[in-house]
Amino acid sequence: MNILLLPGALKGTLSAVKAGQILARGLRARHTVRCFPVADGGDGFIDTFRALDPQSRLIKTRAKNAFLKTKPTSFLLLSDGKTAVLETARICGLGTAKPSELDPLGASSYGVGQVILKAVQHGARKIYVGLGGVACNDGGAGMAVACGARLLDKYGHELPLGAEPLLHLAKADFTQLNRNLKGVQLIGAADVTNPLLGPKSSAKVFGPQKGAAPAQVKLLDKAMARWARVLQQTTKRATAHTPSTAAAGGIAAGLYGALGGELMLGADFLMQKARLETHVKWADLIITSEGKLDAQTFYGKAPLAVLKLARKYKKPVLFICGSADWKALSKQQLSRVCVAELLDFSPSIEAAKTHAGRYLARVGKSFG
Repeated sequence: MNILLLPGALKGTLSAVKAGQILARGLRARHTVRCFPVADGGDGFIDTFRALDPQSRLIKTRAKNAFLKTKPTSFLLLSDGKTAVLETARICGLGTAKPSELDPLGASSYGVGQVILKAVQHGARKIYVGLGGVACNDGGAGMAVACGARLLDKYGHELPLGAEPLLHLAKADFTQLNRNLKGVQLIGAADVTNPLLGPKSSAKVFGPQKGAAPAQVKLLDKAMARWARVLQQTTKRATAHTPSTAAAGGIAAGLYGALGGELMLGADFLMQKARLETHVKWADLIITSEGKLDAQTFYGKAPLAVLKLARKYKKPVLFICGSADWKALSKQQLSRVCVAELLDFSPSIEAAKTHAGRYLARVGKSFG
């Protein structure tokens, strides 16, 4: 059988690359296997580019995480020497954050701006920014400040970093930011289609997973509304209801509105770049993976792009996940899709997370 592995990351446990290696090891004895790690802008975005460009270089650096602690991180410089790839999940990620660290009102995207400037210093003139999997919800305001923006209250005082101070935002000055990024093309690859504001806003849908209580979600929405209003007044770019501006705690909105970047749906972009359609035609079975299969999967995540492509060519799919929200799945059309939960192979959800590789191997062997 020809099996096409299109693994996504199991957030906080296994990268897409590692998940693919584990599955391929168990399947190659009896099947012909092709493996391409997939990402949607969140965890694994850099890994996908590394697979596509083996001559690329991983540049190690340091930047502030979501909680403003300076930590090691990295970005990718492609073999052309002029294109860089950043992953917000590596800089201010949620997957490595401890529950006690979560601070939805105070967390910041400042480190993303630091890494953007470091990529520019290394000669990058085009920068792809993977948007997803972060612990902050500041709309990319911290990123803009790191790139040179000045965010001011009505008295002309610069605001502290974080989402909550944006409630007092009155004016933005992007003069130095524009100088620092002159001639640099920024492309944001978003992991969701949600807009910054509205019923499916960044705060309402993704705020709770970053630790936001209901009252904090309301404050975040108000802060993002103020940020969107000032962005439109300053740059004439509307971010409030533009698709995908909710990605990465609204960093997508800042990238588009403040930094003048472009936005695209990361999963579709990477599928095209890897020319996966040809491999889907070849396959008898497609296997993909994600940490949790739930309603958020269908907001534009990488596995959704896999399912769409498989449906187009009427290929069966094995979807492996840590756990599944079966109530949410009942609302979706999942014909020719078999779902396997690691929970079915482990004694508890804690065991599934701690030993994800072991149970993923068992799933692979059971279908091998």
